[in-house]
Amino acid sequence: MADFEINGTSKTYAEKFESLDADKKAAVEAIRAALLAKNKVHERISKKCATYNFGRKPVAKISIIGKSVRLHLAIDPASEEIAKYPVKDLSDKKSYAEVPAMLRISSDLALRRAFKLIELL
Repeated sequence: MADFEINGTSKTYAEKFESLDADKKAAVEAIRAALLAKNKVHERISKKCATYNFGRKPVAKISIIGKSVRLHLAIDPASEEIAKYPVKDLSDKKSYAEVPAMLRISSDLALRRAFKLIELL
């Protein structure tokens, strides 16, 4: 059997954000501004994602996986008013249990949908 040497480290959220192209950076900044415009919502940037808390309760997370921007929201993905949006349920994963609804931000339409979902918070 061959021995493998793994010496790499994972990129931080800030490094991933800097490697995004201009339109995805603008989308992340627009979502960030919309979340911070809500009363008493604060931002915390960790190694993996940016978390937005209302007090101590997380209401949203923004994560970057490869070149894909993902918005995780603290809304029920099975509710009827959310059913018309392409939201994926990630409640089975422990790190996303409090923010189970995931929306990929890949276009202007997805960005407009994200703003509508942020209004529902």
